[in-house]
Amino acid sequence: MTSKRAAFVIALVLSLALLLGLAWAANVEDELKKLETDRAAAVVKGDVATLEKQTSDDYTLINVNGQMSGKSQMVEAFKSGKTKLTSDEVSDMKVRVYGNTAVITGKATVKGTMAGKDVDGQILFTRVYVKKSGSWQSVAFQQTRVGND
Repeated sequence: MTSKRAAFVIALVLSLALLLGLAWAANVEDELKKLETDRAAAVVKGDVATLEKQTSDDYTLINVNGQMSGKSQMVEAFKSGKTKLTSDEVSDMKVRVYGNTAVITGKATVKGTMAGKDVDGQILFTRVYVKKSGSWQSVAFQQTRVGND
């Protein structure tokens, strides 16, 4: 009888651990989706302070025009007005978490200019976040324009 009780307790503990793990994963996924939505709002507002805080110093961006830049170039483009989005609506986000690293893929409908070029339309994106000192920071972002043909 004691071995049955022990097996039951072990099964109960493992089930609880699994449920807690699933709840933690869902919470992290929601946190990252909100972070991505907040970041899109900061882009539209031109909120450079938020973008600087949420972006790692070793950040790499590949924009819809196929241009690569780092954090300082991205921030300067917003400060100078070279990049100005009037709309950035993210959707269809999928989050995958690997310890302190997360990958978000999704769609965005954007309006505005980037490096003086019109970027109106839909894009697909991949963003990589890393948790540093308790906060998620974007380390890479790649955009691909969805063709209209």
